[in-house]
Amino acid sequence: MKRILTVLAVLVAVFATGMLVFTDHNGGWSVPFPGKTKVRVIAPPASTLEDIRYVTYPSKDSTIPEEEQIEYKSGVTGYIYYRSNGTIRETTEFWPAPEGSTQRQLKSGSVRTDDGTGFLSDKSFRADGTREREGQRLVDGTYQIDFYFADGARLAKHQLISADGKPLLEQVYRDNGSMQSVLEVDSTGKKTITTYFADGKTESVTTVPSNYWEDVTAVYYFPDGVTVARQIDWTSYSTNVDYYRQDGTKRLSSAETHYSGGSFTWVHYDAKGKPVFKQSYRVDTKVDAATGKTVTTYLLREVDELNADGKVTREIDFASDGVTPNQVFIPKPAGSYWAGTRKTFRADGTVEKVEEKNGNGDVVSTKTYTAQDNVRENVPASTLVRPVEADLPIPPKKTAVTPPPYYYGFP
Repeated sequence: MKRILTVLAVLVAVFATGMLVFTDHNGGWSVPFPGKTKVRVIAPPASTLEDIRYVTYPSKDSTIPEEEQIEYKSGVTGYIYYRSNGTIRETTEFWPAPEGSTQRQLKSGSVRTDDGTGFLSDKSFRADGTREREGQRLVDGTYQIDFYFADGARLAKHQLISADGKPLLEQVYRDNGSMQSVLEVDSTGKKTITTYFADGKTESVTTVPSNYWEDVTAVYYFPDGVTVARQIDWTSYSTNVDYYRQDGTKRLSSAETHYSGGSFTWVHYDAKGKPVFKQSYRVDTKVDAATGKTVTTYLLREVDELNADGKVTREIDFASDGVTPNQVFIPKPAGSYWAGTRKTFRADGTVEKVEEKNGNGDVVSTKTYTAQDNVRENVPASTLVRPVEADLPIPPKKTAVTPPPYYYGFP
């Protein structure tokens, strides 16, 4: 009803500006529809956000408008002002007037480039009148944008956009004025994202290369802003992380592949940063038919005990329960692929057979055990527990770059 009344009111106003003639024909009155007017009314479809639009032309015969007034369903009123060649010169919007007042608060405004598509400046305000955003084209062609906190005075974010629309810089501030993060993009498209602790010390540095085949890396620091706490490398199909102690020694490293049937390995280090053992898990990701949610499971498949040089001293393969040994290999010397002791187990975890193999992998001796002998392998409980670390951040996206037509010599 409101929409109908609005349209009727506008039509009455338009008629008043046109040729309104009343004539009497055979005792009856008729009102001829007025001809062209400078103001024309457009009633958009009900599905749009607009309620009604008024288009004003320099003259009744003009085809290029000089101004448009748009009444939105939200109560906001917008204006578009055109140059004589039809390009947009500037725009403004106003919030609805508060109840009991006719004074309307400016919502936004912009001044456009000669072609009407770019911005020379822009600004926006909240309904309470506080400043929300300001943008300005600089002398070198870059566009500067500042965003403000709710008070309209404290800077929340500062951005620089190149003349061709590519991001160059973004600085994000906390509400106390301290720097939270800085994003910088160099001429090659490589992005560097630096985050800061509240005291201004460096929290992390993430590098996003412009080349699609290069890894995204991130280094996170302890509160001193100098000592590395963890380093992350994201490749196309894996995530690799090194964890450190505050004294600089490595304590953990992990590697996860991102296939439908992936894998996850953890390497544990002693207090001196020397490797102790490695856990290998199979990762299965499936959709629960009952809930429709994605469920990821980690099944321990192998534990390798390591010496200080990282060579395997004992390799333990597990059954499908991820706890019971299925096979054990003790290489002699450490790290040997063929020579050593190989043990096989029954389903109850008792040793069934022990074989000694030479450097060629030939069995040189065999010893068997019965279930009643109850010979078992000592597997430290600590090697069966999967580490729990803080969730990793989502890797930043690389700049979209089309791969070259020839890659590694293949078309």
